[in-house]
Amino acid sequence: MLARRMGRVTASAIMELIKTTAAGEYISFASGLPDPSLYPVDLLREITDAVLAEDGRAALQYGAAEGYPPLREWVAGMLRSRGLEATPEHVLITHGSQQGLDLAARALLDPEDRVVLEGPSYLAAIQAFDSYQAVYRTLPMDAGGIRVEALPALLRERPKLLYTLPNFQNPTGITMALERRQAVAEGAARAGVALLEDDAYHDLRFEGDALPPVCALAANPWAVYTGTFSKTIAPGVRVGYVWAQPELVQRLAQLKQITDLHTGSLTQRVVFQFCVRGYLEPAIRRFREAYRARRDIMLQSLETHLGGAARWTVPQGGMFIWVTLPEGRDAGDLLRRAMARGVVFVPGESFHPPNGEGAPARAGKNTFRLNFVSAGEDAIRTGVGILGEVLREGSA
Repeated sequence: MLARRMGRVTASAIMELIKTTAAGEYISFASGLPDPSLYPVDLLREITDAVLAEDGRAALQYGAAEGYPPLREWVAGMLRSRGLEATPEHVLITHGSQQGLDLAARALLDPEDRVVLEGPSYLAAIQAFDSYQAVYRTLPMDAGGIRVEALPALLRERPKLLYTLPNFQNPTGITMALERRQAVAEGAARAGVALLEDDAYHDLRFEGDALPPVCALAANPWAVYTGTFSKTIAPGVRVGYVWAQPELVQRLAQLKQITDLHTGSLTQRVVFQFCVRGYLEPAIRRFREAYRARRDIMLQSLETHLGGAARWTVPQGGMFIWVTLPEGRDAGDLLRRAMARGVVFVPGESFHPPNGEGAPARAGKNTFRLNFVSAGEDAIRTGVGILGEVLREGSA
């Protein structure tokens, strides 16, 4: 009885790992979860009380699909500071940035449409594209992001959509260089290809200068940019945003009406008050400082325990480090043995499309992703030490 598209809908490897390990005592480098000890619980309680006292009836009522107007205006101002031409009409408020990816995919993709994405790429985006029966072309990456010399040939195949995460990419942690952003933006615009830019980790920069969004570097009527407050306030508020041309925003809003009517009226007002009261920047600084320290500890621990046995990325921000084992090693086997010692991570195969063309299906067998923000500093040292022991035992 299920629709044919459900044949492409599968469980997230990450969520399955979380369920498997929930009942046990594990050091988890697997999830994409921020550190809950940094959530501004008291501030959010105070703001929620104030919103309910001052605007409670509206906060508990249905709202416009496009979002709470003051929040749309505030987000537009923030996006202008990043280099995007933005008015409130360019902004749609969503249930996290994941909903933005889903709405864009649903609006743009027909079955068998080609999607160009980085190899590897964000697992939940691949799942969204799978649910609309996309086929894939993958772009190789190096330390500067997409290797743009491979892009023209793929664009000549007339894909429908190009998806990219230019800042602290999930899963690799890589940031795309400015000249490559320019090449991607101009190439997609010239080819008439929709550009979907996922910038969920934008504010989690530890070093270096902020770079402009890819969507800001060339005029493209089908450009869509997504972001979220999940990484800078708390994921449980489920408030994100989409930027696109007003005509496309209206079409996405129509899909959102079908999906969930609108993002929660109360949480939108809470996020707006959090921002206009000046709490967002201090929250961002707190996350950055904590995560920078943990990144540094994980990098030091990797050098100590995996040096010479693997190589890894050095992210300028975000939440993830990508580890590559020698050819022939199996990260899935390493995970099974690490779990027996109380450590979990995500093998890299999950971050490649299942039927990717231009790369072997389910590539990345010798790679894995580490999250450096969820575990505490002592747990990072202990967990990476165990990974080193398990890795060397397997190669003996």
